[in-house]
Amino acid sequence: MKIKNLLIFSLLFNLIFIGICAYIFRDKLIQKIVSMKGDSKIVMFGNSLTAQGKWVELLGRTDVLNSGFAGLNTYHFLGLLNDNVIERHPEICFVEAGINDITVGVSAEKIQENYTTILKTIQSNNIIPIVTLTFYEQNDPVSKAEVDRLNDFLIEYCQKHNIKYINLNPLISDSTGLKAEFAVDKTHLNEKGYKIWATEIDRILKAEKI
Repeated sequence: MKIKNLLIFSLLFNLIFIGICAYIFRDKLIQKIVSMKGDSKIVMFGNSLTAQGKWVELLGRTDVLNSGFAGLNTYHFLGLLNDNVIERHPEICFVEAGINDITVGVSAEKIQENYTTILKTIQSNNIIPIVTLTFYEQNDPVSKAEVDRLNDFLIEYCQKHNIKYINLNPLISDSTGLKAEFAVDKTHLNEKGYKIWATEIDRILKAEKI
């Protein structure tokens, strides 16, 4: 009887442990399934800000693939674009990049050149590109000035080439940069910030009927 009780306890413990792990890593598990399924309607392409988003949960759909890569800049995304966006054959791709370039001192002209190539390549493959304008960091006026320079370029480019863009800075930042209430550190968003981002993405998806 004692052994039987121990076995039952062990089984229950293992089931609870598996359940907890499944809950904690649910987004990664879902993303693995999405990737295995093949083509997704939506691809999120960007740096760590994109990578850390739990997009399946945030958007409430399972046809969204997180192709976010922490620590990379626009030059790296050029090399990743084909395998992680083009060959996935999505209907729409949300692109977010630039802050890492600014942090390591890539010239404004080079960032603009790389970004232009990314957007042209996406459009030429009959995929709808949506630009998420680069986010401000906290209390960094030098970075903020460079972000404004990049975003001014992106807004002009998007307007000229009929590309929609998302500008979250008025919603999550003030004159000093990213607000603390939306941040986990100087650069990255918390859950509250991601919900605002997801709302803007959902608005565009509905407008595009995707």
